[in-house]
Amino acid sequence: MSTEQLTKHLELSKTGFSALGKVIAFACSRCGLCASICPTGAIEMRETIPTLVGECNKCGFCYQGCPRSFYPLSRIKQKYFGREDNEVEKRVGRCVDRFTSRSLTDEIFEQGATGGTATALLYYLLERGEVNAVLHLGSIHKDCYICHHAQTIVSTRPEDTLRGCRSKNQLTPILHDLKKVAHYERFAVVGLSCHVEGLRKLQAIKDDPELRELFKGLSKVAEKLIGNLKIVIGINCFASTKYGAIDSIYRKLGVREEEVIKYAEDTKKSLYQLLNEGKNFLWYVEDGIMTKKGRYYPFKYTDFLDETISMGCMVCPSFIVCKEADVSIGVTASDIRLQEFGYNSVFVRTTELRNVFHDMILEGTLLRRKMWDNKGTLLRKFVEWVIPSKDVIGFSTYLETGKWSPSQDAYGSASSTHSGKVMGLQRLFLTQTVKRKVMYTPALKALKETDKHYPVVL
Repeated sequence: MSTEQLTKHLELSKTGFSALGKVIAFACSRCGLCASICPTGAIEMRETIPTLVGECNKCGFCYQGCPRSFYPLSRIKQKYFGREDNEVEKRVGRCVDRFTSRSLTDEIFEQGATGGTATALLYYLLERGEVNAVLHLGSIHKDCYICHHAQTIVSTRPEDTLRGCRSKNQLTPILHDLKKVAHYERFAVVGLSCHVEGLRKLQAIKDDPELRELFKGLSKVAEKLIGNLKIVIGINCFASTKYGAIDSIYRKLGVREEEVIKYAEDTKKSLYQLLNEGKNFLWYVEDGIMTKKGRYYPFKYTDFLDETISMGCMVCPSFIVCKEADVSIGVTASDIRLQEFGYNSVFVRTTELRNVFHDMILEGTLLRRKMWDNKGTLLRKFVEWVIPSKDVIGFSTYLETGKWSPSQDAYGSASSTHSGKVMGLQRLFLTQTVKRKVMYTPALKALKETDKHYPVVL
């Protein structure tokens, strides 16, 4: 990452919100950071889209801080995480520990997403005083078991964390509310890769001498916003849907949200076990909807591309596991047997959090199991090799017309991830390759060929 490259982006930022507008068009992650760092409050997130609602003073902070304008990954790795030396580290980052787990607290396990590990961790961190506030997401509709309409919440008591214990599969700008936690002495933030990238970039501008000198104004804002940030928790993500997308799927399938007990891997566990004894892990992670009456609606996102796909997710440089989070928690690689579900994969990157998890296990609030590492290694490598890197979704058409035009084999390369022959960590690796070859690489190529903005990783 050269000074010349950084200076170029500094100059671009001097046009203010219009510079950010080029990012918003096809690369925005909807993280909400721009709204928090705008010194005049002129940016609001409207239906998750950054919108100028006041007069822009052309300070350039929104463009400078945006993780999709440029992302100083080399500086972030150097300062916080170090070099990645082998295949596992290059895939999931440098970890001091990794395992699968589930909460042993019945209320958390029953209500929480998958194994409830993230909620169990937040509960423990607040209970033990490791942090005194957490910025995360809660559901808007309390009468729904699975609600994808999210709002940012701040939890300051352990029991508060239960308000945010279920997954929300739509993009939500968590970082637009950073000011709500900035004044706490020690706070944590829970978010997807895009949110983590925004936080880490802001930290780098605050802490790295060259970045701090070059972006002086923003570095002062960063100090006020995240000077007390202690822990960043990443929730693994393949891709999230656009605002209103799941409502559209429900309408087309004739499903009422309040009746849903399963959406993809989000499942009401006790009822799932009652109605579907013997179903395996692969059924559990398939894209399907189940209602309280036991009716099952399989669906494919390829049937709803115009409603669901966000171009910002396609150009996300993080593949499922965000390597810049202090801990990454998810579903993929959580399987330890084919006929079992309800665990999380956990990738820990700090000794402090390793000790926290160790104490949780000793105190009986978390069950830990070894990660399934080598199920289907050779097949995974072969499939990765034969998967072509090509535009099967229709990025070029979308950039021209605003409509997707998937080919017949869209997502067909991912079939091996549901075969049962490649599981655990190897399944995660294969899914990462599918995303890189089918989404990330062709999306970047299409943006470059049409001379549109694309995220620059430095």
